[in-house]
Amino acid sequence: MASAKLLQDLLQAARQSTGAKEIARAEDAFFKALLKSTVYAHVPLAPTPPGRMRFVQFVRPDNGQTVLPIFSDREQAEVAAGNVRAIIAMAGRELLELTRGATLMLNPNVDQVALYPAEVEAILAGQSIGTFSKEGIAESEPVGACPPSCPTDELTSILRERFATEPLVRAAYLVELHRGPEFADISLFLGIVVPGAHHERLLQLTSLWIKPALKDWSTPLSVMLCKPDEELPEFFHHGVQFYGT
Repeated sequence: MASAKLLQDLLQAARQSTGAKEIARAEDAFFKALLKSTVYAHVPLAPTPPGRMRFVQFVRPDNGQTVLPIFSDREQAEVAAGNVRAIIAMAGRELLELTRGATLMLNPNVDQVALYPAEVEAILAGQSIGTFSKEGIAESEPVGACPPSCPTDELTSILRERFATEPLVRAAYLVELHRGPEFADISLFLGIVVPGAHHERLLQLTSLWIKPALKDWSTPLSVMLCKPDEELPEFFHHGVQFYGT
C-alpha cells in the first residue's frame, strides 16, 4: 500500500518532469501507486439505501463540467467536506472501479488532476494515458507550413472516428511546420476546433487516443485547441483539414 506522502512525491515528480518519455514514466509510476493507495471520497451524510453507494459531485466553475472529487490524503478530504459531507476511504483501484463513467478530480483544492472516463479505463487496464507539454510559437518567429510529408493515415483515421462521437468538435487540421535555423526543425501541428469549455477534456483524450498511431513516429506532434469564434492560425490553411462537421 503506497502512502499519501509517496503518492504526493510521485505526483510532484510527474509535474516537474520534462520530455515526453520522462513525463510518461513519472505519470505511469504515479497512477500505479494511486491504484494501490488508500484514497478518499465524499458521500452524503444522509443514509443511502442498502446495497447502494452514492458519491458527492460538484460542478467546476471554470468549464461547467460535473466531476467527482477524490483525495490522496484524509486531511484534504476533511477540509473539503466541512460539516456537510461524510468521508469514505478505500483502495484506489476499488474507488476507480466503483465510479466508472464519472469524471474524477484528484485533490480539487490543490492539484486539480482531472481524469476522464476513458483515462480511468486506461489506468485500470495498466495502460499509459498519454502525455503532453505546453509549447508556444512567438508571433515574430518565422515558420514554414505545408501539408504533412510523412504518412498520417492511421492518425487521421483514429481521430476522425473519435471526433465523430464528440458533437462539439467542429473541425480538425493537420499541418507540417518548419522552424528554426534554415527551417530544419520539422514537426506536425494538430488543430482542433472546439468550444473553450471542452479544451482540457479534448486535449487529454486526444493524447490518449493518438498513442497507438505514434509508437514508431520520430516527428514531434503538437496539439492546438481553437475556439469556433476565433480566427484559425494562418499556418493551418497550408495543411489539410481531415475532419469537419
